[in-house]
Amino acid sequence: MTITEFTNQFKSILQSKFSESELKNHLAILYEFYLEYNRAQVVMNTQELILEETLDKLNAAIRELEKNKPIDYIINQNIFYGRDFFVDESVLVPRSETEELVQWILEREETKGKTILDIGTGSGCIPITLFLEGDFEKVDATEVSETATKTAIKNAALLNAKVEVVVHDILTQVPKELYDIVVSNPPYVKREELEALDKNVIEYEPVIALAPESDDALLFYKRMVEIAPKMIKQKGILYWEIHEDLGKECISILKNGGFEQVELKEDIYGRDRMIRAVLS
Repeated sequence: MTITEFTNQFKSILQSKFSESELKNHLAILYEFYLEYNRAQVVMNTQELILEETLDKLNAAIRELEKNKPIDYIINQNIFYGRDFFVDESVLVPRSETEELVQWILEREETKGKTILDIGTGSGCIPITLFLEGDFEKVDATEVSETATKTAIKNAALLNAKVEVVVHDILTQVPKELYDIVVSNPPYVKREELEALDKNVIEYEPVIALAPESDDALLFYKRMVEIAPKMIKQKGILYWEIHEDLGKECISILKNGGFEQVELKEDIYGRDRMIRAVLS
């Protein structure tokens, strides 16, 4: 089968599930991963025959996409801040707004000689990127899931990032030291919103990383403020990724919990998705 023939087959099978732009994007990702061809190279080699072994993998990808499996899990890869991260169903697929959070930290803070902790690290994309892009003295991360912890450790090794990742439940435990900066992208989806999520999210991504087990979407934020003096140095800084509808509530929690200079930041789509605050 040629590249053109596979492209036509791919679109024919999946056209009812994806938009034209999504189909093109998925194809580009698969061709890049399995053929090592970028979009221009695909166009120049449309009549090239695909090797049988590679074709089997591409057809398997179609079957997985039909089952709503995210393409990142199919190829076990997500590009975050320009780097390839290993991802599987033990961790959330990193999102663009999380890249924005990392970029905000790097632009806003002096990293040299500073220590930073990421709570609920998942794939490890936040602390690993901060280590590689910044000049932190120490970068640590915690994760309640043992399987996700292994994934984060794997990514740190693959990307040569000196990040210590440990299994830790922030709801029942307290970090063992104080940090200059603490960052977290905790579970914040409201329980009632879970059913409305796309199938490729709710059927494959870990629910434990999406929403708190309780009905309180602010559970993790409240806990972090509660134990803040035990994990953040005086005048230290806290960064959160937040639900776009919970900006006011998060600001209130922070101000009532002893934080000052609270900043709410929009993502590129104009949604309230990030917060920075200083522990007074």
